[in-house]
Amino acid sequence: MYAIKLIINILLIFHLSCNEYSYYQKKGQELLKNYKGNYSIVISKKVFMLYVISRDGIVAKYRIGYGLNPDKKPKLYANDNRTPEGLYYITEILSMDAPKKSNAYKTLFAMNKIYFKAKDGHYKFGHPDMDLGDNAYGPRFYRISYPNDNDLARYEEAKKKGLLPVYNGRVPSIGGGIAIHGNNDPDSIGQLASSGCIRMYNDDIIELEQYIQVGTPVLILPD
Repeated sequence: MYAIKLIINILLIFHLSCNEYSYYQKKGQELLKNYKGNYSIVISKKVFMLYVISRDGIVAKYRIGYGLNPDKKPKLYANDNRTPEGLYYITEILSMDAPKKSNAYKTLFAMNKIYFKAKDGHYKFGHPDMDLGDNAYGPRFYRISYPNDNDLARYEEAKKKGLLPVYNGRVPSIGGGIAIHGNNDPDSIGQLASSGCIRMYNDDIIELEQYIQVGTPVLILPD
């Protein structure tokens, strides 16, 4: 009986893996039809994974964490703790391994010096009373082109209908600064944990750099 169950489990895993491979590979290769680079990125919020796709197929996949808001909707405005959904592009690459005098290094160095406090909503995963602290962005920060046209249209429609919250008599902006980056809280990977960005393990975010350049398409799929 145990042997039969083991065989069934192996076949199920193989079946799911094949479906996963086919679906995300197709999505990524569709992006490459209109892009001269070698790789595209497909992020699945549903399975907490980032896939790197070439014209030959999936070449790498990595576990991620993303926006801690459990509301299953795409990002709408600043500080809603949601991760956007749709097609974006890498617009900036920041690195702690870039030359010390470069903007890529100095900008990320300054960002990693920021100390995030639990009282402001930035805490270690599973510990709402523990400050997230500094080095929150890790060794790499790949900014994406949020908001895109669809995001802007969704925001303006919500604003027109009065669906945005009001703080001190004003509605929040659409926001920005969304990126794929490292972290200082590895327990948050695979979880709803960020303010909206996509988090990766630090070793993985460094490895991802070989597939990234400004202009690389990034497709974020719904959960």
